Amino acid sequence: DNSVAPPAPHSAAMAASALESSVPVESICTTDANSKSGALEWRIKRWSSLPSDHVVGPASQGRTTSMTMEAAGDKWQIQAMPGGKSMASDTSDIVRRNKEHVGIFLNYKGESEALRTNYSITVVNQLPPGTARPTSKTISDSPRTFGQVENSTTDTGRGFPCAIKRSILEDETQGWKVNDCVIIRITITTFGDLESTVAAPTVFTPHSTLAADVHSLFASGRASDITLTVGLREFAAHRTILRARSPYFEGLFS
Repeated sequence: DNSVAPPAPHSAAMAASALESSVPVESICTTDANSKSGALEWRIKRWSSLPSDHVVGPASQGRTTSMTMEAAGDKWQIQAMPGGKSMASDTSDIVRRNKEHVGIFLNYKGESEALRTNYSITVVNQLPPGTARPTSKTISDSPRTFGQVENSTTDTGRGFPCAIKRSILEDETQGWKVNDCVIIRITITTFGDLESTVAAPTVFTPHSTLAADVHSLFASGRASDITLTVGLREFAAHRTILRARSPYFEGLFS
């Protein structure tokens, strides 16, 4: 018979499992990105006075930019485009839709060459608390890398050409614009360089319950194997514990 018996299934996995359970962990390295969070708020008090030209591509006309502000340890600007924004390559349907919306963008003004960033843009509803008001409109982008130079891997600015429909924003009864004031808030979290730390593992030492457990055995008489009589009283006891705790009983039971 030239047949060969197959190897035992999962033998490698079983060996690895046995190794994991028998070899103690002596050192742990933890690597994480240094993160910072913060928020910017821009209050535009004369919204109707902003230029409302529709922005196409990099054109500057129709853009209004805040002063430089700091959040999450870096410098930023917020940019509003009341007339919306489109790219020169967009179809006529996309341009028509974008013209009906307000564009809001976040511009990076810091010194990093590549700063990984999560951000969300909120148009704040200003109706008084307690009134029936819509939830503030918040839109979030996927993680982006901001930098000083615009190229295939980094952005100098990102945002949303259709942040909110202009007709909804202009209706002051809905609270997005009140007394010609619009509030834009941007929450930012940045992730810096990777940092690593090395430490010994934390050993969990449970609180000892030995004394309480022995007392419970004595008080309950559970698993007793001898009875001690003292006068008229009887005590259920355990030979092993008596031998361990008393030289007299050790000699008596040996």
